[in-house]
Amino acid sequence: MSPLAAREATEADAELLLAWRNDPRTREASRSSGVIALADHLRWLRGVLASPDRLLLVVSDDGGPVGTVRFDRERPGEWEVSITLAPASRGRGLSRAVLTLGERVLIEREDVRAILAAVHQDNAASAALFERAGYVESAPAEDGFRWLRKTRG
Repeated sequence: MSPLAAREATEADAELLLAWRNDPRTREASRSSGVIALADHLRWLRGVLASPDRLLLVVSDDGGPVGTVRFDRERPGEWEVSITLAPASRGRGLSRAVLTLGERVLIEREDVRAILAAVHQDNAASAALFERAGYVESAPAEDGFRWLRKTRG
C-alpha cells in the first residue's frame, strides 16, 4: 500500500465528491440516502469550504484520490466525523488509514477533545472500523444510527 496524503478539498473536487456521494453503497450508509443533484452539491460544498467549523479532506495514494473524510464541529472541542471511500478503493484495507490520517490533520489544526461518529446500525464494517480505532458507544441508537465517541486525553 502506497503512503496516503491528505489535502483540503476545493471546489474543483465537486464532481468527484458527488460521484462518491451518489454511489448506491454510500447512500445506504448515509443519513440522507437520496441522490444529490450537482447544483445542490455545489451549494453544500461551497458552504463546507467557507465554514470555520468544517474540515473536508481528500485523501490520495500514488494512484490518486481514494476517499474523503469530513469533520464538523458540534460544539467547542467536539467534532463529528464522516468518511467515504471511493467505490474503486473499497476492499483494499484503506478505511482505517484514511480515518487515522484525517484525525491527525484535524488534531494538528484544531482543539479536539472528542470525535463522534454516527454509524448506520446495518453498517457492520463502519462500526468495526470505528471500534478498532478506539471509538465506543456513547448514546442509544437513534433513527437507525449508533453514536460512537473517541475521547482524547
